[in-house]
Amino acid sequence: MSWLPIVSDEQASPEVKKVYDYIANRWSFVPNYFRALGHDAQLLQDQTNFFTNLMFEERGLPRVVKEQLAIVVSGINVSSYCLPAHMEILSRLGVDKKIGRKLSLDFHNAPVEPKVMKLFEFAEKLTKRPGEMEKSDVDQLREAGWTDAAILDTVMVTSAYALANRFSAGLGLIADF
Repeated sequence: MSWLPIVSDEQASPEVKKVYDYIANRWSFVPNYFRALGHDAQLLQDQTNFFTNLMFEERGLPRVVKEQLAIVVSGINVSSYCLPAHMEILSRLGVDKKIGRKLSLDFHNAPVEPKVMKLFEFAEKLTKRPGEMEKSDVDQLREAGWTDAAILDTVMVTSAYALANRFSAGLGLIADF
């Protein structure tokens, strides 16, 4: 489960239980990621708001593309927790598991539109070499036809999964799908 205790439904304070109920309603279950935050109701609420708003609200990118970005970044980071979780989410969104596996292991050869591949390449550079990011990287996404809102979503999802991958690795979270 985790190298640090996670908070079960039975152990949860009423405030934490309320957040768990919200997560279960949105995500269909409460991932261990959020249970690991159950010791701090405010931090749990903040992370829930952040990830739910980022991944479910369609501002610049459709949810399926955000989930594909999450699995690409998690693959680059070799996240044993996030990879199976997002593989399952992609499957629930109608993406064939073979494509999900390809995105996680070898996204460069995944069968995606060239325009989407540009997002993945941008996310790869931001993940592996953030200090090398330049305005020209954003300009290339614009040239590929992406809006500023889509670029912001790409940066946010890439950054969020850097956090989630390291959080889950640091706590030894076990995939709960």
